[in-house]
This record gives sequence, C-alpha cells and structure tokens, in this order.
Amino acid sequence: MDALRLFTRRDIVMPWETLKQWNPFRIDALGLVTLLGADEVNKSVGTLQRRRFTEYLPLLAAFIIAGDRFTDEQSGYALYNITDGIYTTELKGWFTRWLSSQKINSGTTTFRWRLGSQSISPQPSKSLALLISLLAIAPLLVITILMGDWFGLGNTFAIIASILVRAILLSELRQAFADVAVPRIKPQLPLHEKKPSEIETEAADLHRESSQPSSNDVVKLFVTRADGRMVTIYTPRSILSTFTRDLPVQNPNIYHFVRWIGWAAFGAHVCVLGMCTLITQIYTVVLLVLSTWWTVHNFEADSLKSRGSRSEPDGSETTLIAIPFGAEVQVEQGNPSPCFAGEQKDRRLYAFVRAEPTERQEMMLRHWSMLPFEGVRWYDGYEQAKKEHTKLSEKDVGNKSPPRLR
Repeated sequence: MDALRLFTRRDIVMPWETLKQWNPFRIDALGLVTLLGADEVNKSVGTLQRRRFTEYLPLLAAFIIAGDRFTDEQSGYALYNITDGIYTTELKGWFTRWLSSQKINSGTTTFRWRLGSQSISPQPSKSLALLISLLAIAPLLVITILMGDWFGLGNTFAIIASILVRAILLSELRQAFADVAVPRIKPQLPLHEKKPSEIETEAADLHRESSQPSSNDVVKLFVTRADGRMVTIYTPRSILSTFTRDLPVQNPNIYHFVRWIGWAAFGAHVCVLGMCTLITQIYTVVLLVLSTWWTVHNFEADSLKSRGSRSEPDGSETTLIAIPFGAEVQVEQGNPSPCFAGEQKDRRLYAFVRAEPTERQEMMLRHWSMLPFEGVRWYDGYEQAKKEHTKLSEKDVGNKSPPRLR
C-alpha cells in the first residue's frame, strides 16, 4: 500500500516538478515585454468597438488602459459641418481612433450612422469571447498551481485583473456613448397628476426644444484624417455630439477606482513575471503577443462586420460594409469603385458632387479652403460632374437596386 502511494505520488508530482525546474536558458528584463505594443493597443482599444472573439483576451501594454491613454485626443483631424456651418479640429479620441481603423478610399468613402438599426445582438459575441478567454488563460492557471509556481499564479491573477479592468472601463464608456447617442423618452405622468409648476416647466421646455434642431436631424459632414484622406458622414445630431464632446461616464468615482486597480495589476505583472518559472514566462509572452496581434488587426469577423454591394446609376459598384456599434447604433460604410470606365473616380471632386451641397454650403467649403476660389479651371470638371450626377439621379428615381449582402 505504501509502495502504491509512493508510486502514485511520484507519478503525479515528478513531471510537474521537472517542468518547474526546467531552465535551459534565462530571459533577462522580461518585465519590459509588458511595455511593448503600446501604440497598437492604444489605437485598437480606443475605438470602443465591441469584438466577437477578442473582447476579453489579455493584451500587452496594460498601462495604456490603466492610464486612460486610449481616450486621449489626437491631432491632425478636422470636421467640416456644412449643415450648420461649423468647423472644428477638437475631435474626441474614440472617434478619431475608430475612423483611423476603417479601410477607406482616398476621398469618396461615405459613412451613414443610424439609430435603432441593430442587426446582430452583442450577447452571443460576449459569451463566445468569454469562452475563448477562459480557454486561453485556464491552462496557465492550472500549470502554475500544479507546479507550485506561486509567482506564476500571481502573474495569472494580474492578467485576469487587467482583463476585468479593461472590460469595466470600456463598458462605462460604451454606456456613456449610448446615453448621449440614443435619446431616451422620459415617462410622462397623466396631466391630472401633475402639479401646476410642472406643467408650466414642461411647456417652457417644449417651446425651447421646438425652436432648436431635433436630435434626429441628419447632419452632413466632411472629416479629414491625419493621413490626408477625407470621408463624408451623415449622422443624427445626437451622435454628432459624441464626436466633439467628452463622454459623461455614469460612475466617475468607480471609473477612477478601477483605473487604480489596473495600475496595481500592471505593477504586479511587471514585478512577478521575471520571477516565474521559464515555462510560465514562455506561455505568458506567447499568450500576450498572439492575443494582442489578433486584437489589433481588426479582422472583419471579429468586429461583426458584414459586406455587400450596390449598383450605382452609372453602372459602377459600391462596396457596402455594415458595422454594428453598440446595441442601437449601426454604421453603413460605402466605398465606391475608385476607377470606372478608365477614369479615376476616387477624388474629392466626386465626393463633393455626391454630397449635393447647396450654394451656401459651397461658399462655406471655399471659406474653409476645401474648394478652390471661383474662376479656376477646376470648376469646369466640377460643374460637368454635377450635371452628370443630376441626370443619373433623375433617371434612377424609383429604380434603385437593393444592396446585395454576402
């Protein structure tokens, strides 16, 4: 009986003890690995876009999340609101990062933001993402416990904490976006239950709101990216406000407290990673690098995108990409064919023509130096393109071909 116990103990313990002692080489300054990939993580996480597979995978450069750097504003972007005559370069970090992550044409890509047009529920992707995260981290947790690698166990807990921190912060910011972008209708009491002061206040609010533009009004924008590319955006006013104003998180104290937890987890990760067993170090580095690579590449299947196409009146094809953004917001991206009938169509000239600006809006664009001064030869091609666009639009009225999804 004693021999059987000894055999069983040696059979189970020795392989893990051997694995714990396995150390054919040494990795110095391993904690510095956690600092790598900062720019990539900043750009990817800062989009606030929900992901089907990589939502809860661990990432390199966790200090970017703890330091709230993924929300910092970026320079080089400009917004031209030709509906209201407003120009600004103060665009919020989430919007510029999201726009930079999209593959667009040089000047003719169009984005249409819509409310209440969700086609894919985020719940299945959340469950799948949790399962993938569990399958990725569970082996690390198991082998550190079986080997008795307590520094490795601390390293695992630090990774789990960093994932939870990122999930909570992103959840707060996404909820803040939804609160602003999707107006909520407050429940109204019956008139006989209201106090006279409440009736007067509501009447004043109604008069003030009726004299202002509706939050559902669609605004026409041109936005230039830091790389010089331009896009046309059609969006409700409620969503437009999120492009230029800070997202008001519901629980700022909790938000800051969670950030402090993120800093503590990052510090613990940096300290204990270099003291783990070699097999734990290798698994951790491979896990972080592969998870980060998968996340920052923004694969369409991961970001819940779906593709389709639409035939234009001139016979060209426009690639359509449906991009879910939260529970009640969806974006439709349109990329017209950059070249058709031997002519280069990916020019700002054609973007302005498709936007159908009024004379007043053209005057704004000239004032902002988006259009050249009057009297130059550029306008010959511009006016000709406008005539062709008008003719094709009139011909296409009532004969629009539906988009084909694939």
